[in-house]
Amino acid sequence: MKVIKSYAKGIKGAAAEGKMLLLLWLFNILFASVIYVQFSGYLRDVFGASGAAANFLKSLDFNIIIEMLTFEGAGLSAIASLAMFLALVYGIFSLFISGGILHTLFKRRGGGRGNTENTRIRLAPVFFQGGGKFFGRFIRLFLWSLALWAGAAIVMMVPVMALGAVSRNGTNESLMFNLGLATAAFGLFLIFLIMMIVDYARIRLVVEDSRGALKSLLRSVGFIFRRFGKTLALYYLFLLTGAAVIALYCVISSGIKTYSIVPILIAFLFGQIFIFARGWLKVGLQAGQLDFFLSAAPPAPASEPAPVSEPVTGETAVPPSGPVGGSSPAEPGAPSKSSPKA
Repeated sequence: MKVIKSYAKGIKGAAAEGKMLLLLWLFNILFASVIYVQFSGYLRDVFGASGAAANFLKSLDFNIIIEMLTFEGAGLSAIASLAMFLALVYGIFSLFISGGILHTLFKRRGGGRGNTENTRIRLAPVFFQGGGKFFGRFIRLFLWSLALWAGAAIVMMVPVMALGAVSRNGTNESLMFNLGLATAAFGLFLIFLIMMIVDYARIRLVVEDSRGALKSLLRSVGFIFRRFGKTLALYYLFLLTGAAVIALYCVISSGIKTYSIVPILIAFLFGQIFIFARGWLKVGLQAGQLDFFLSAAPPAPASEPAPVSEPVTGETAVPPSGPVGGSSPAEPGAPSKSSPKA
């Protein structure tokens, strides 16, 4: 039940962050435009004014790719190097974006003060402040997470070696196919698991305002394995939602024939909606994980120092109300020592 609640809060919270989604869309358009301009210019130089470039992008003819590698290898190599450089820049810039998203979502909930929701904030200052504040911490977290990726690669060697042995010595195609599917599924499971661990480590860095990237990573491993089923269920719910969005986009785009200006504009519009939806899922995942983390391990409230009482100048000590010597006062109704005996 808690997983469904966090999932719903993530979807609803992402839908309410319209300005943030627009900002993410602009960032994606910026990077995509640079790649498009460079690659389209290269294709125009290779194919000229013919329609071969459009057909190549639609069908990805491998004969054309081989010819491009043979006769235009230098230009294609330069484009590939530029694409790799931009991918690296985008990966580094995405760490800045993640810091801005998490910081904004956490401040929207009141910054841990009573877990308040829908707190009014100004997006730009909070977003860019969070991106800059946690950028270095997320870089260190990424470097520490390379140890997890290396461990996953070592673990994956076991099923890969088993698959290789079956492929070399066996003739059972059904067994090899099923074993290949199982190996691929296990590899995806490890990839998603490490990505989820890193997600919760980032959340912990933001919520606790901690500088210990390694400590947050290790504590997030413990957090996930103590709640293994719930954290996986929440993550896979968003994966299924993303798969549904991609499937819907493929179905719609495949039915649009881009032979005139109107269908081209419609295809372009659906493409931008798909990019917008990707940003919505990215924000929704982090909002859902943040809600789950805060409900399972809320941040400890800051302890307030006890007030210190200072003596007031000029006051005189008040003597004790009881008699001197430690004796207790007489109870009501008890006979006094000075009273005469009857």
